[in-house]
Amino acid sequence: MLLEILPNQILEETKFTEHKLQTNDIIFKFLDTGFKTEFEKIKQCGNYLEFALKENQITKENKKKLAGANFCKNRFCPVCSWRRVRNITGQLKDAFSVIQEKEKVATLFLTLTVSNPDVKDLKSTIAKMNKSFKKMSETKPFKNAVLGYFKSIELLGDKTPKGQAHPHFHILLVVKESYFKKSDYLNKAQWTEMWKKALGVEYTPVVYVSRIKSKNENFSDIDSAIIETVKYSVKHSDLCKRSNEDFYYLYTQTKSMRFISAGGILKEHLNLIKIDEDLINLKKENEALWIEIARLIYTWQNGEYQLKEIKPPKEKMENENG
Repeated sequence: MLLEILPNQILEETKFTEHKLQTNDIIFKFLDTGFKTEFEKIKQCGNYLEFALKENQITKENKKKLAGANFCKNRFCPVCSWRRVRNITGQLKDAFSVIQEKEKVATLFLTLTVSNPDVKDLKSTIAKMNKSFKKMSETKPFKNAVLGYFKSIELLGDKTPKGQAHPHFHILLVVKESYFKKSDYLNKAQWTEMWKKALGVEYTPVVYVSRIKSKNENFSDIDSAIIETVKYSVKHSDLCKRSNEDFYYLYTQTKSMRFISAGGILKEHLNLIKIDEDLINLKKENEALWIEIARLIYTWQNGEYQLKEIKPPKEKMENENG
């Protein structure tokens, strides 16, 4: 049975509205720094949302699932960043569900830093960090300890000085459950020394490593590990606080850069291209019991999403057109 839907009804999924409103601040940073094309694309991002309205054939329950949208895919866009984080979270959860069927594993949260570079040197610094991490991941201690990893980059810290960046890696490490009781175990000092050696620097970089245990009974250890890793991104609030000069270099130095990577058993189960490019179909779901009964078109009007059109199911439209 079709839900009662009235003209101009407001979209109930508030996260879309919340992140769309966040673009108001960031678009003017792009405009003020001369990126008019980016300004227009992010301004238009998410102005159109198309949902498939589905009905459960047994319970008759209705649900909406995003089926189309005009996402800009800009790395600094709050809407697209939110969709990417959801995508990463979904794929990591799926990956762990498969891995845990085969063997018992534990997770570590590892943060690797470097000395703050000038914001103008951000690209070359991250390139060196990636090269150094690859070098470290190929060492015997790393290979003996780690089954797989997921790595993401954060560009700024809470107190990063003007004119500088604070690039650092947040890494989810998968290890055997027996890791903490065997000789393969690496303590913080050993991780620090491995990272320092891989970087080839004289100073001692700051390194954090910890086993993740859920602090919430509603989340598993794995869920908590994923949340701890993927929640970090280029926060739009931090970007908006930066000077126009800093913003200009943060954007130009990282444009077209991939912010995530994976290795070992996690790489086998993650589609990194899909995570970055497909911001609509975030996660595979069992749709066997659900049938599409309508298409709902929402548009961005006066600071909210309003229902503008109800169409027949996609399959029906295709049959009629065929």
